[in-house]
Amino acid sequence: MFQTAIGVTIPFPERILEEFQIFDSGILLNLSFEKLNPFIAEFIEQLLEPLFFVLELPLSEQEEVKLRKDDTYPFHKKVCYLDNQSKDQIKEIMQRYGTLLLNDGMSQFAIYSHVTREGIYIQKYKVVRIFNTTLAKYVELFEKYNLRQTDNILTVWDTFSHNTPGEVHRVEMNGINVFDVYDNLVKIGLYVAQITEG
Repeated sequence: MFQTAIGVTIPFPERILEEFQIFDSGILLNLSFEKLNPFIAEFIEQLLEPLFFVLELPLSEQEEVKLRKDDTYPFHKKVCYLDNQSKDQIKEIMQRYGTLLLNDGMSQFAIYSHVTREGIYIQKYKVVRIFNTTLAKYVELFEKYNLRQTDNILTVWDTFSHNTPGEVHRVEMNGINVFDVYDNLVKIGLYVAQITEG
């Protein structure tokens, strides 16, 4: 059965298939949680250096209070960049924090090439988006992970309703959470690029 992260609850995992669909904006895919980390590692190998790392996380309660006028306004998130990284540097980030980032339900992250803007984005509920529409480049990788192409992908978002919502939670591992990851990455150059609704 399709598995998901510790920090994510989905109503109908049995309805989610490991498959992908090609759109004008890129490739959307479902991949069971236990396969995400090795898939990302292999995807990184195909990117052209230098790379950049993106971390998206919700504002702290104190930061949010300053932006939200009342309960009808949406919540906000920080979009943070760590530029000009080698593959080895990205691998080190993933080795240190990848398990936490993948299990955490509140944050999202991405890894892109500065040169080609090709990249992989691990979105809320661990839906994966690849920013490149050239399927030929990924045929072997997709076949290795038994991903089937479809013209009508069903993601976890399509299974949510008022009575069957999804839920996300912040996760702590080895005494740290995603806000600690943010603080640690700021020390090596991570910066807030923008604050958006989300």
